[in-house]
Amino acid sequence: MISDKILFFCGNGNHPTSSQIMKNLSELFGESCKFEHINFNKFPEGELDNRIPKWEKIKDKTVVVFQSFNDSDLLELVWETLDLVWALKHQYGAKKVIVVFLFVAFRRQDPLMVENKNNPWKKAKPDEIQRLRMFISLLKNSGVDEILTISPHSKVMSEICEEYEIIFKEINVAPIFANEVKNFIEEDDLKLVFTYAPDLGAIERAIALAKELDCSVMYNKKGRVIYNESFIEESGKDEIDETTEFLKEKYNFSKISYVTKEMVAGKIIILTEDEIASGMTANNTGQMLKKLGSKHNILCATHPLFTRGWRNKLLNNNPFYKILVSITIQRPYEKRTGGQLVDVPIDKPVSSKLFKILKDI
Repeated sequence: MISDKILFFCGNGNHPTSSQIMKNLSELFGESCKFEHINFNKFPEGELDNRIPKWEKIKDKTVVVFQSFNDSDLLELVWETLDLVWALKHQYGAKKVIVVFLFVAFRRQDPLMVENKNNPWKKAKPDEIQRLRMFISLLKNSGVDEILTISPHSKVMSEICEEYEIIFKEINVAPIFANEVKNFIEEDDLKLVFTYAPDLGAIERAIALAKELDCSVMYNKKGRVIYNESFIEESGKDEIDETTEFLKEKYNFSKISYVTKEMVAGKIIILTEDEIASGMTANNTGQMLKKLGSKHNILCATHPLFTRGWRNKLLNNNPFYKILVSITIQRPYEKRTGGQLVDVPIDKPVSSKLFKILKDI
């Protein structure tokens, strides 16, 4: 029995997607996998009063905790996660704690303290608090042994986890988006497809999707937005050639070119984002590509964070033929769009990865 070795718990971040992952795990294991109950509650002054009724089952078990974060309940969900993990490991004696983060808080706060020649386009920001490092440190001290997550903002997360001796595994969403994108592109038009990185920080995502679609990548060197408009950053030929060769070597991918108006005209451009917050940057980029003559723009975004006012900014004079968003963060009715966004399920790859982690326990 799975329950003799492994227990599953779920926080309040994204219960519907987590529940679907559990259904998939039940099929993979050939027996029922279900969440252990948590009595979620608060004391009158707001302090968490969450309790685990069947706590005696936890000792010496491998425990899997599901969690996802959103903007409205961020700090509460972070504290909920640390509270639960600490209790499972240090109070109730879990043998191992694995956290499945569908969406990780603080994934972007990873400022460099000093300049790094391997990241020539990323500047040091020693005055910014390293909240990603702080969060991973707290997870380690709370009792986390392993993290499984979906498309972190950068490789820094895996590096910090290694530093704190947390096993780190990630799920690449590029194959998922590639399959979805093909539903909206005629077979004869596949030769027109390019992925686009609006800045150098997005190049790795664009390359990952290009490999799945067997297409080339265009990139913009800086992707600035001035007066609410994106534009192609003008650089000298020698500088562009040097950057392009650096990227080809760094990512072992030869089909990379600097974006030009001539390249965009008549093409199907796939813009990849790790998240949509306000939606303004994505809209500005899509408008620019449209003005340059693209045939279609398609936006693929992993985490639908959606801060206040996002609809007006993302969908204003919508420059995208399709907008695809994965369900790492649950979208309640007030964040629906009447079909303008396409939900991309991520439960199957998470289930598969988790099954491979757990099957030999």
